[in-house]
Amino acid sequence: MQLILRYFLLSVTMLPAIVTAEIKLPLPEITIPKITEEVQRETDSDQDFQPAMPHAKVGPIYPIYYARKKKEGWVDLTFSVEKDGSISNVLVTNDSGGAQFVTEAIKAINRWKYKPALEFKQPVQSNIHNQRLTFKFDRDKKIREKVYEFYMQGLEFIEAHDRDGMDEIYEQINDLNFRKYGEKDFADVYTLNYASHIDDSDLYLSTLKNIELVSIIVTFPDLWAELAMEKVKLLAEDHKLAEALSLLNHIEAENSKTIEQTRLLSSREQLNQYIESDIDLVIDGKTNKLGIWQHHLARNHFAITNLEGKLESLDIRCDNTRRLIDIDGNSEWQIPKKWRNCVLYFQSEKSAQFTLIEFATRKIV
Repeated sequence: MQLILRYFLLSVTMLPAIVTAEIKLPLPEITIPKITEEVQRETDSDQDFQPAMPHAKVGPIYPIYYARKKKEGWVDLTFSVEKDGSISNVLVTNDSGGAQFVTEAIKAINRWKYKPALEFKQPVQSNIHNQRLTFKFDRDKKIREKVYEFYMQGLEFIEAHDRDGMDEIYEQINDLNFRKYGEKDFADVYTLNYASHIDDSDLYLSTLKNIELVSIIVTFPDLWAELAMEKVKLLAEDHKLAEALSLLNHIEAENSKTIEQTRLLSSREQLNQYIESDIDLVIDGKTNKLGIWQHHLARNHFAITNLEGKLESLDIRCDNTRRLIDIDGNSEWQIPKKWRNCVLYFQSEKSAQFTLIEFATRKIV
């Protein structure tokens, strides 16, 4: 944490310019997390399966109403690629707010084309395709002056050990309505500094848990790798081991000079040992504002317990298989090992929370 904080205090980074079409309402930039496309291809050692490859992508149309209001945002989606390369089963998993952003994002994704995945040299449906589409303008001032001034003033208060000033900035910067893409990153980075300085580990961990690495890599590129490594550790502590491994792959693919190769190898070895251990993985789950909770499976035998609320369905999406399950009274499942690299999407009409257990190999019959 101390290494990260030294970077925090030395790094003051504004958002880089974005290349947009020369029209009155510019097309938004599409941000594609490498963790879900490029890294997966690099780390897949099974030659019997070849992931789908992007063939043609188009950007979403910026909603006119939001453009006039200078409203920016993002939409996270997951989808399947069919045997003919077309898109299906589009599911919005999260968004920054704005129904028109969601509508245009779905329209854009449905126009994309892929070269289909191959299994034993035959086309198959593939289902692990996660994308974030961002809607933002090319602008001279990358974030509002108010956000930047709060951030800079807060760092000055931290360096001066001015507790009253730090407290005031913490309240002010987190009370803002973040209208421009990337503004929340400045609030989060300041909050991490603040929490560390006042020794508030709960605030530090809760902020780290919710920080958006997909935008931090743009707004604070010098901090991203260290923050990502901190998040790998946090994911492991929360028993989200497959997600931690995926993030580790992403860090390695970025070739960050701040992370030594031995550190990456050690982390990977520890995660794999944990996955293969006889310890059951216990994960807290809670559906978000869209009624969705997702989890990347490390094992193929799992169950839910301590359910509060009602779950409508379970959407299991794997590299080569998809199953939509009506939960009803079922609470335990075991999926075939040939279902590769699976992600669970629990869906509820209203908020629901529960405990997910991934059973150790010794319990698989």
